Amino acid sequence: MKGNIELIAEIAQGFEGNEKLTELLVQGAIAADADAIKFQLVIADELCTPDYKHYDLFQSLEMDEVIWRGVCSFIHKKGKKVYFDVFGPLSLEIAKRVGADGVKISTTEFYNNQLFESAISLFSALYLSVGGIPIEDVDKKLSGLNAISADKICLMYGFQAEPTPLEQNNLLKLKLLKKRYPQYKIGFMDHSDGGLDEAFHLSLVSIGFGIDVIEKHITLDRELEIEDFVSGLTPKNFFRFVELIRKYEKALGDESLKLSEAEREYSANATKSVVAIKDIESGKILTLKDVALKRSSIPLTKNSIMEIEAIIGKELKVDVGIHTPIIKDYL
Repeated sequence: MKGNIELIAEIAQGFEGNEKLTELLVQGAIAADADAIKFQLVIADELCTPDYKHYDLFQSLEMDEVIWRGVCSFIHKKGKKVYFDVFGPLSLEIAKRVGADGVKISTTEFYNNQLFESAISLFSALYLSVGGIPIEDVDKKLSGLNAISADKICLMYGFQAEPTPLEQNNLLKLKLLKKRYPQYKIGFMDHSDGGLDEAFHLSLVSIGFGIDVIEKHITLDRELEIEDFVSGLTPKNFFRFVELIRKYEKALGDESLKLSEAEREYSANATKSVVAIKDIESGKILTLKDVALKRSSIPLTKNSIMEIEAIIGKELKVDVGIHTPIIKDYL
């Protein structure tokens, strides 16, 4: 069910440092047909000081590198990609060693320039969160990057307010980001309430702005209230989410103003052309009393005339019967 928009199943901290829970979430994301699966590769001492209120939680999320290597291998065997949020040089190096396809620099690490530069050099895919970042700082971050680096980066807009209220999503920013940074891919981080209908519909609205990536949380069971469940969809609902995106992204078509074959056919059937409203003999100088714009049973061609002004004052070279289209070859 692969489409043009990359759909990332965001497990984030939902694996809770538990190998079995990680396995179940990965299987759910694969069954839901996400394109990629993303985790937060948490190392407590990279994120915060020991006196920080969530230090113990972050420690509980740490998993052995061997486990992560197995997770990546399994995901790759299923034909999916795996990404990690990284929070410092150690988690970045681990992500590289265990076989990640790319990394994300979250808002937490936006101003960590060394991490950003190292990530660009190590990976071919870098997701940079710009949610909550002043646009001047985004400009500064991207200034001076060459085309090769720019091609690796996807700017991810959105923020987590656990959940983010519908009216706070400001999707029009996606249009502005796409216009401001045309050389970069643009993505949307959907943090709508996973228990409401908007969890299915918000991202559908976002695709109309020509985005390249959607990131949406996945959880095993909302009743369990495991970490990062608030914006999460269960595997069954994530599959429905994927189906909806894949169904409606087809309606986007190509980013071109050229008419499609279907549009040309519609135009040929709907457009009026110049027809004679009476029998007209050869040699007649045409006036408004001789013609009108009407649909005809005769298909339009490149010789059809759709503007009356184009034939007024012109001499007719052949006899034309009433209701007959007047084409360029007749003048």
